[in-house]
Amino acid sequence: MMKREKNVVYGPEPLHPLEDLTAGEMLFRALRKHSHLPQALVDVYGEEWISYKEFFEATCLLAQSLHNCGYKMSDVVSICAENNKRFFVPIIAAWYIGMIVAPVNEGYIPDELCKVMGISRPQLVFCTKNILNKVLEVQSRTDFIKRIIILDAVENIHGCESLPNFISRYSDGNIANFKPLHYDPVEQVAAILCSSGTTGLPKGVMQTHQNICVRLIHALDPRAGTQLIPGVTVLVYLPFFHAFGFSINLGYFMVGLRVIMLRRFDQEAFLKAIQDYEVRSVINVPAIILFLSKSPLVDKYDLSSLRELCCGAAPLAKEVAEVAVKRLNLPGIRCGFGLTESTSANIHSLRDEFKSGSLGRVTPLMAAKIADRETGKALGPNQVGELCVKGPMVSKGYVNNVEATKEAIDDDGWLHSGDFGYYDEDEHFYVVDRYKELIKYKGSQVAPAELEEILLKNPCIRDVAVVGIPDLEAGELPSAFVVKQPGKEITAKEVYDYLAERVSHTKYLRGGVRFVDSIPRNVTGKITRKELLKQLLEKSSKL
Repeated sequence: MMKREKNVVYGPEPLHPLEDLTAGEMLFRALRKHSHLPQALVDVYGEEWISYKEFFEATCLLAQSLHNCGYKMSDVVSICAENNKRFFVPIIAAWYIGMIVAPVNEGYIPDELCKVMGISRPQLVFCTKNILNKVLEVQSRTDFIKRIIILDAVENIHGCESLPNFISRYSDGNIANFKPLHYDPVEQVAAILCSSGTTGLPKGVMQTHQNICVRLIHALDPRAGTQLIPGVTVLVYLPFFHAFGFSINLGYFMVGLRVIMLRRFDQEAFLKAIQDYEVRSVINVPAIILFLSKSPLVDKYDLSSLRELCCGAAPLAKEVAEVAVKRLNLPGIRCGFGLTESTSANIHSLRDEFKSGSLGRVTPLMAAKIADRETGKALGPNQVGELCVKGPMVSKGYVNNVEATKEAIDDDGWLHSGDFGYYDEDEHFYVVDRYKELIKYKGSQVAPAELEEILLKNPCIRDVAVVGIPDLEAGELPSAFVVKQPGKEITAKEVYDYLAERVSHTKYLRGGVRFVDSIPRNVTGKITRKELLKQLLEKSSKL
């Protein structure tokens, strides 16, 4: 129990106790319990699926194989793959034996993968056939990847073993007496997930088993979960490597839901899947709520099975939410707030309580406050300050980065979100502004510092600042303000292309390139990005 403090808002007691179990033990019990259900994950594109029984058995057989192959507690395994029906098999299997999982963005180019994998340094990587060549290149450029296993292959490719071959080589096929290991869920790291934090370059967030177990018990609680009846159909398109998609799906498996999966978002495929599979609930990013509110395509499909829309990852405009709700005949849209550093949603709206613009209330076992950024004092209702959260969902911090961890999590255990907001008399929370510099493009994090570092390597660029330009559909578009090197010439298109050749597509300068004489900075040398955003420069060159 947390000590009660003034002007701190506490979530309710959980419906299900937080036991001394690992995430592996909890999911082992859940998958075994649901093994009578015919479909766990359905791949819309391939029209193929995996049953809960197959899913459960595959996790046990793979855990046996990993153990017999010599993998042990705290060894790191990475998953670099598009959404697929076997994505979570190595994750759950690894947790059965105490390994740490590190999913990464399969859309990254090799340079980016070398950087993010360099944080977690996995010995073993699971990938798909589509991604294999990219992972092989990363292996050739690093010294830590010793083995690659292909999730969706039957036979070995380029010397890399297929998942069935690896299991047949190292498992005896008998799981009757298999049980996951028990170890300290509070201290043991379960996952290393990528986040840029509030500023700067990508970092590895260390989520513990306890962090993830709280998310799992939330999935069973109507105040924090979505659908609670086993076998009910939900749709997912969010990337599984991303903290949002990662935690959502683990919760779905806990409940025993039928998960309809898109490998990537496609407008027609999304609508057709809702219609054909009679989807009841979808968790979204704001860009998709906008699509549902405005696109004429929506009228071509029968979406009457939908009972619930949820939204997270970025702020949802009130006007957009209201139009979508009216069009789809729903009572409201359930919103939430969470960070990779706090595992999943720590604030969530209830299924029967909708307030316009509200993110909802604090979830069970968690606490939230609005802090004065100068004094740190907890503020009362309707006073704007920094939103901070505390409790057993707050991660251990960043891998090998004590300084960044201390900046994010203070000595009293409060995680500082970098978002400014307030709460009202009913303890509903609202976000009004963002202190942190991250750009949110269609729910994906884009760190300005990462793009600036790359652009500054161009000999024609003397100085640069990247900011997010507000955009109704995407949320924000990355835009660069560039100071040319004296005596050098470079065009807006050349700047755009230079970056596009070196980053994945979510980081392209879709907001344009503007040339300026200087970049405004404060006394400590930090770029004053808000000032740049306010300037409507007459002498600009926009792509």
